[in-house]
Amino acid sequence: MRKKFSFFKGDIVKEESRQMYNLCLKRAESIGRAAFIRSEGRIDLTEMYKDDMLRFLVYIVCADGDISSEEIEYVNSLTGSCFTLALMGQYADGLELRSEKILEKPPMSLEAFVRSNIGPETGEVSNGYYDLLMLYVTTFNYIGNDLIACNQNIRQGELDCLSSYINMLRENIDIINGKIKEEKPTIAFKSDRFSVSSNESSNTGYIRETNYDIKPNEENEDNNISFGRNEDGLNVKKKIGDRIFNREEKKEVLNADSQGDVKNDIEDAGIDPDTINLGKLMEELNSLTGMQSVKKEVNNLVNLLKVCELRRKKGLKVPPTTNHLVFLGNPGTGKTTVARILSKIYHNLGILSKGHLVEVDRSGLVAGYMGQTGEKVMEVVEKAKGGVLFIDEAYALSSNKQDGDFGQEAIDILNKAMEDFRDDLIVIAAGYHDEMQSFLDANPGLRSRFNRTIEFPNYSADELIEIIINRAKRLDYTFDDEAISFITDKFKKTLISPPHNFGNARSVRNYLERAISNQANRLVTDMDINEDELMTIKLADVENLELE
Repeated sequence: MRKKFSFFKGDIVKEESRQMYNLCLKRAESIGRAAFIRSEGRIDLTEMYKDDMLRFLVYIVCADGDISSEEIEYVNSLTGSCFTLALMGQYADGLELRSEKILEKPPMSLEAFVRSNIGPETGEVSNGYYDLLMLYVTTFNYIGNDLIACNQNIRQGELDCLSSYINMLRENIDIINGKIKEEKPTIAFKSDRFSVSSNESSNTGYIRETNYDIKPNEENEDNNISFGRNEDGLNVKKKIGDRIFNREEKKEVLNADSQGDVKNDIEDAGIDPDTINLGKLMEELNSLTGMQSVKKEVNNLVNLLKVCELRRKKGLKVPPTTNHLVFLGNPGTGKTTVARILSKIYHNLGILSKGHLVEVDRSGLVAGYMGQTGEKVMEVVEKAKGGVLFIDEAYALSSNKQDGDFGQEAIDILNKAMEDFRDDLIVIAAGYHDEMQSFLDANPGLRSRFNRTIEFPNYSADELIEIIINRAKRLDYTFDDEAISFITDKFKKTLISPPHNFGNARSVRNYLERAISNQANRLVTDMDINEDELMTIKLADVENLELE
């Protein structure tokens, strides 16, 4: 029986939902540090966002007039609340969340996110994966779908309320952007060599694009640098006299000794210069624990792409290739990590114009009723164009053959989009080996689109131990000898007969989180804790844990 209200297990909240929620909290914290947010005094934007999400969740829970135990568990697990049935009912009644009054006013945190999205002061959202406002809206939508599906009892009223709430967010983003445009704000930042200012923004739905004009300092008037910023980050151009260096030429600029200062300006502007260095990307791939067969396949793929590019430059015929991929493997075997690196590699090689990654699963593509699935799929495709669309558990799109399921519609639209946008969109479909065969058979064109498959093996016990040690080190933790001996024995015994749906590296990550929690409980009453004690995980912190 599943244990109720278990925060660390996270068995009812999808990992992607929790990651998106935590990313929004991180952005709220960053925005709060960058600016004052006034509403009868200074307000903590992180707490404001948490409150907005909690109200939204309770609104969706109450949408069908029935509060289930699974829904209460979901809300508690995601937000850390301690609701019971009675307490949730009181909360809903006190804030009038059983009605559509919640749609009359936007979330209090929304305007701060919109205003922050105009300027560069908050930096990238997450390696360029999401526009800030796209992240905001998508998180509510993704978590709402996840909540609705948590008890396997999906009702039309819940879907209607979710759709109304998402439409309300989009409408209010347009309203706030219009108000900001009328204010004609000026946003500026400076580096040693140039200053950037913006006095207008263009609104396209809820995806904003802003252009920045460069005001060079006097000493740089003949050698200025132009940056254009859009929803996917910063695209760099270097201007010398009348010549513009575009994306294909930027590597030559960065590698030239005489232009070393350009690299510094890129770093100042918030761009990771490693992301435009193919050698660094391959080094990042090859440094991953295990996955030797995966690394070999990716290296072979990259070598083919490099040679094809050389042939193109020499005027030779290029063999026909398709860049869409199928990743086969169990959960936690590194599929998303490799997809993220590949998106940057494809960008570096000039195959993709942006190189970002958009990750979805069935809930991000399939709507609950007629007419919305096509719109939902194309919205995701538009967001992914120029980068990689990573579909996790893609087989779920074809697993339900009942009437009223729109998974097949999503597959058919995806198949067409892969062909229509093949020059600047790569789709990676991931999932279990056997189940993915039914997905590939769901449309006659899929197997020809996905003509390259990469298998991701399970990790060995030694590799899992290396993963947990390295992850702990990145978080400033270390294991003492007794703890290491215990987890080594534990991991080896577990892999002899792994539990159902064992999560490989994901299970290791959860194991470490619970060990850290146990360590915190052990140390919290100690009033004289030194740094070594704060960093060390001991046998007592792990001996009662299972690798699940």
